This record gives sequence, structure tokens and C-alpha cells, in this order.
Amino acid sequence: MLLSAIVFLLSLTALITFWQPHGIFSALVTCFSGGAIILIASFSHHAWAHGLALIGWAVVLIMAASGCLTLALILFRPRQVVRKAERLSRGLLIGIWLWLLGGAGWLWAVSTGHFNDTLWPWLTFIPIFSVYLAGLYAASLVGFLRSWSWHVRRADTILVLGAGLADGHQIGQVLQSRLDTALALANAQKGPVTVIVSGGQGPDETISEAAAMAAYLTRHHLQATLLQETAATNTLTNLSNSQRLWMQQPHQGGRVVVVTSDYHLFRTRILAHRLGLRIPGQAAPTDWHDLPTAWAREFLAIVMLHPLLHRSVLLALIVINFIWWLI
Repeated sequence: MLLSAIVFLLSLTALITFWQPHGIFSALVTCFSGGAIILIASFSHHAWAHGLALIGWAVVLIMAASGCLTLALILFRPRQVVRKAERLSRGLLIGIWLWLLGGAGWLWAVSTGHFNDTLWPWLTFIPIFSVYLAGLYAASLVGFLRSWSWHVRRADTILVLGAGLADGHQIGQVLQSRLDTALALANAQKGPVTVIVSGGQGPDETISEAAAMAAYLTRHHLQATLLQETAATNTLTNLSNSQRLWMQQPHQGGRVVVVTSDYHLFRTRILAHRLGLRIPGQAAPTDWHDLPTAWAREFLAIVMLHPLLHRSVLLALIVINFIWWLI
């Protein structure tokens, strides 16, 4: 029975992943199946299941530690996490602190027996919504790991997504990693390759990101047709504007591959899916000391992909909590 349940969950995960290999839904199914397998193995009497459960709980602890680190960076290093201050307002930070204090108070009340006949039952939606956000974080982390482990061998068109320029005109470490990855991929091709560099000029930049990227690739002797997309201001416009360029190429660009940072590739694939694009991606490595901050910024961006959904879930939980307590 145990083995049958595990095989079913693994088959379900494989099927959903094959149907939607890089989407948030398949990542959620993977997390659900993994959690179910861990719980089933934890209550099993088989020795091999106990080992499986230990491995599973170790993975859960690592993911939980990663989530705590991400939350700590958002709370205590918001200026490093979010480059644009308007995207992480003081009101949002205060809301996160109130949510944490409310959740800690609810847990204290439950663990110490001060729960019934108090106001704490009215706040039960807080820990439930916390579990919802934890599931979203775990799914995002699974999506990141999937994208990071994926490697592309063949490409006719390579799209390189821009990143902010250092000192307004210089290639920074993140962007250099993307360009070096694109160079290696282009040089590995046997046939002709087109490389599209995409990125507009920010208010603190003296040239467009695309122009700086093109100059870097030219200095490093790129043997490919080089096109510049200089109007994009975010990932979505990177993709949509560049699509118009590769559609003008022979065979509509052929096999198009997007190159971006490893932490950014999962969200890029989600946005490409919104545009109806099914393009593989090549992950450019990020230095380990920069990855936690970059991932915290990226997770916030993933959350903001579906703000209406998250608000609706929170409102539904509040309403259900209110009705349940009245009954």
C-alpha cells in the first residue's frame, strides 16, 4: 500500500511536470507530492521508509531555513533586496511585521492553553495564510532548482536578458555571467547563430544595457549575428520586444533560447508562457554570496505575478475564519 501510494504520487508529479515543465502549478504539485510522501513514510513501519522520511524532513528543514533567510533579508535589508524603493513600501514592511507578531502570538496562545475564550481564534487565518505562502515559496524554490539544472545544447537564436549597469555604463558581475554563458552557448553551435541582447536605458544609466552588452560581446569576439533591443524596461518587455526581432529572422528565429541568471530563469519562463512562448532557457551562474539577496528580490517578484490571487485567498480565509468562529 505504501509503495503504491508513493508510485502514484511520483507518477502524478512526472505527468504534471511533463505537461507544464517550468510552471508554478507543476512546482506546487511537486511540493504537495513530496510532502505527502514524507508524511506517508514517517508513519510507515518499514525500515527503508524511515530513511526516506529522514531525507525528506532534512530537505524540508533546508527549505525552511532558506525561507527564514529570505524573510530576514526582506525585513532587515530591504534596500539591498529591492533596488526600487517604491516596490517595497514602509506600509508593506509594517504589514509583514504585524503578520509575524500575530502568527507568533497565535502559536503562543495555542501552545500555552490561552486560546479559547480570547481574540486569538479570530486570527486563525494568519497561520493558514502563512502555510499558503510557505507553499508558494517552496514551489518557487523547486522551480528555481529545476531551471538551474536544465542545460541547453542547441540554439539558433540566443536571447540575453539585460541587468543593471554598474556606474551607469559598466558590465556588472550578474550581467557578465549572462553574457559569458551566452558566448559559450553561441560558440558551441555548429551552424549560424543570432544573438539578441535586450535592455533599455535606465534613469541612472548613460547608455542602454543592450549597447553595453553588444560592446562586451564584440570585444570578446562573438562569431554570430548581433541584434540589439534597446527599449525594454522589464522581463516581460524583454521577451515581447525581442520576439518581434527574432520573428524577422530566417525560419522565425528557429530554436530560440533565453539566457538569464539562474535565480531569474523560473520567472522568465512563467512570463514567456503568458506570451504564448515555449522557449528553453540557459541559466547563468550567480556567485553564492550574491544569491541569497538576489533570490529574495526574485521571490518578491514571483509573489507580485499574481497579487489578485493572493489577496483573494487572504480575504477568503478571513471570511471563512469569521463564519467558523460565529458557528
